[in-house]
Amino acid sequence: MRMVAGFVSHFSDVLLEALTPYEKYDAMRRLGGGGTTYPILTNKWFVLLAASIVFILTIVLLVVRRVRIEHEKDQAVNKFNHEANRKGLTAAEREILLGIAKKAGLKRIDTIFTHWAAFDRGSAKLMQEVFSAGQNIVQRKKLNMTVNSIKVKLGFAKPARSHGVGGGVSKGPTSRSIPEGREVSIAPTHRSSGSRIEAVVTKNSEYELSLRPEIPVLSVPGDMWNVQYRFGSAVWEFDALTLVCGIEGLELNHTDNVRYMNRRRFSRAVVDKPALIADFPALCPDAASRRPEFENCRITEISGPGLRISTQLDVRYGDRVLVIFELEGGRIVQDIAEVRGSRDTAVGRSIAVELIGLTEAGINELVRFSSRAATVDDDAADGPEDFEGMTAPQPVIAGPEDIHG
Repeated sequence: MRMVAGFVSHFSDVLLEALTPYEKYDAMRRLGGGGTTYPILTNKWFVLLAASIVFILTIVLLVVRRVRIEHEKDQAVNKFNHEANRKGLTAAEREILLGIAKKAGLKRIDTIFTHWAAFDRGSAKLMQEVFSAGQNIVQRKKLNMTVNSIKVKLGFAKPARSHGVGGGVSKGPTSRSIPEGREVSIAPTHRSSGSRIEAVVTKNSEYELSLRPEIPVLSVPGDMWNVQYRFGSAVWEFDALTLVCGIEGLELNHTDNVRYMNRRRFSRAVVDKPALIADFPALCPDAASRRPEFENCRITEISGPGLRISTQLDVRYGDRVLVIFELEGGRIVQDIAEVRGSRDTAVGRSIAVELIGLTEAGINELVRFSSRAATVDDDAADGPEDFEGMTAPQPVIAGPEDIHG
């Protein structure tokens, strides 16, 4: 029996090998059919039925997708209206905010309430288009004031610093922080890397920044200007739109999108000066530690507002200290400094700090001193070094005298 089964299997294999692929396919199709074929796949009614089903399912899918999109839009509009009511927006402010959201390219308009970058981008596009359309001065200023009002209500506006000493962890500056009488440089945004024009800040109100360029400029409402302001060891840069351009100069809108371009480079001078240093925390744990306790230290390097200090004081990055030392000629420097770095050396602890409450005149005096000292110092023969070599790069924030001028 096994021999017969083996013979049949061998014979079947031989027959299959002898058949062509088409003959194999035809044999499988005829299997169990009694030799009669039913080409249902090629039947025109079957093809029409299948095409109709596919078409109907496609239409249903598109309808469901459309309904879902409309539902999401209704949800976004309802949430937008709810947030607008909660923020206390007027009808005009709500309409302008809706235009800002559309100009920002947001898929959901309700996200404009939490997306500061989108609000800034959309408001700039909206005002640029409206200003370029030829509105009069009153309408342009009204729109600018309305956008600023919306920004305040949404919590996106940065308050201008009027007192106190800022630090590296602050939210950053705003164009409202530039004091009147200070010098800035301006250039059209599309060629900001080219030649620049010096200008003086003649007025800095809540809604606009007025500049008097050293040479007359021609600008139509809606033109974008790149403004750079050198403050201390940092350079601020921002873009602003033209509100008015006349014989008195330029009037630009304010912005909170201020960028730090770079830090000024200072010569590093190796010195050995006695000094006093004290820990100066923002919050004291108890009344007994309210008065700063000074201890002796030595300043080993000066690089503009940056100091390298040898001290036993236990401080960490971001801590604030009080520093008092004699510069030269009996002139005493005393200021708040922020720790930018620390390391242990063979002779003790060395910390790098940055004086953060100096006026521009004070910073320039330290720059002149470190430059003069570096020229006669053999260790500084390689030339100027960047203050960033001593410390981690952090922006210097305006002190009280810098804000008020």
